[in-house]
Amino acid sequence: MFYNDTSRAYTITGVYRVERNGHQCMRESGRDFSSLAVRVRGYCRFESGENTLLADEKSIIYIPRGVGFLREGEKEELIVVHLLCHGEDDAALSVLHATGAEEQFEKLLATWESGAYNRCVSLLYHLFETVEKTKQADGITPPPTIAAGVRHLQEHYRDPALSVSRLAALCHVSEVYFRRVFRSAFGTSPWQEILSHRFSYACALLQSGYYTVKEVASLAGFSDVKYFRTAFSARYGMTPTEFAKKIEQKENGGLLFGEGYDTMALNTEEETQR
Repeated sequence: MFYNDTSRAYTITGVYRVERNGHQCMRESGRDFSSLAVRVRGYCRFESGENTLLADEKSIIYIPRGVGFLREGEKEELIVVHLLCHGEDDAALSVLHATGAEEQFEKLLATWESGAYNRCVSLLYHLFETVEKTKQADGITPPPTIAAGVRHLQEHYRDPALSVSRLAALCHVSEVYFRRVFRSAFGTSPWQEILSHRFSYACALLQSGYYTVKEVASLAGFSDVKYFRTAFSARYGMTPTEFAKKIEQKENGGLLFGEGYDTMALNTEEETQR
């Protein structure tokens, strides 16, 4: 999906507020750009191929480049982000919901209008992360025996003192049991999940351009900046500094997002010690 495929990159070309009054029906054969929008008010029906999608208030719709559709709606207000997708785009429209997304779109619009372009990239990253977390929450219900630990992990992953043993203790189960049930439910280990959240947050901070590598490491939950640099390089194939420089590149006056990320899993002995 558009929000979690790290093999593609996005250039932001515009962020707009769109208002339509009265009934409208429009057919489009396919645009040369992709769009991501949140519906502030109103509803709309989309027909694309054999699929019919209904977008109501607060819903997010992603329209990939080149995908034709029929749109029918009335009294709409949207915040729309136009994107150039570098890489293979999605093959179909998608409609979904994410808690808090409307507020993030509003911030993205205000930031774009202020000209703070690097901040726009960071906000887009957070928006994608919000959508991904919502989809994960929709698709997976933590087993009751470890639910408290999973919730604590999601809320406190930036705490450098967070450990699997603490999560297990919150659930009043053994660490071995917590690890086994967590992996069975989520397909990964608790420590890898903590790292995934931390690195995602670190990437957003690096993309903002506001923080040094040492500050990013601390804010993301890494107490040792040297370990952060080594682990980041192993995961993404470049140092944090190289990553920050890479995303500063501009293309056609827009901003690169997620260019060429290598999501190689971090293989570290530290996992067995946490």
